[in-house]
This record gives sequence, C-alpha cells and structure tokens, in this order.
Amino acid sequence: EKQRQEQAARDVKAKAKAMAIALSTIGKFVIKKKVGEEDKIFGSVTTAEIVDAIFKQTGRELDKKDIELPEISKLGTYTASIRLHPEVVGTFNVVVQREKNA
Repeated sequence: EKQRQEQAARDVKAKAKAMAIALSTIGKFVIKKKVGEEDKIFGSVTTAEIVDAIFKQTGRELDKKDIELPEISKLGTYTASIRLHPEVVGTFNVVVQREKNA
C-alpha cells in the first residue's frame, strides 16, 4: 500500500513536470483585448482568460488560483507562472494583443 501511494505521488509530480515543460515549450499564450489610448487595455487580463487560453492549446484544465500574473495594463509580453505541484512551477509568456475591430 505504501509503495502504491509513493508511486501515485511520483506520477502526480511527473505529470506536473510534463505540463511545466509543455508550457515552456509552447512559450506563449495570446490574449486579445480592446485597447484605448497609448495601447492601454480596457479592463485587465484575468487568470480565467489565461486558464482558457492554456486549455485551448493543451486540452489541460488548470486552476486559475494557481496562476501568478504581473500587473497587465498595456499591450505587450508578460511573464506569468503557475504552481502545478508543491515542488513544480511552470513559467510562460502572456502576449496581450489588440483585438481586431476594436
């Protein structure tokens, strides 16, 4: 029983590491926003939008509470991170682009 639990724990950590590698391999997730003067975005980029963008590209649902985002107020590229496991943190870029017809 103990070996089974240890193996299960190793499997969970291995899956978290694989997801961290996938996020860094993909490298960036694009979020489209409406933009005002001086490329300032309307509203903010939310962790829910990030989780949705990651899901669309990877098919994996992640918890938005695990994502750490910097303050995003303008178009550009930002570095974000996600805690996938107590010992595994994945990092990736969030690219904020102008929404078409905005």
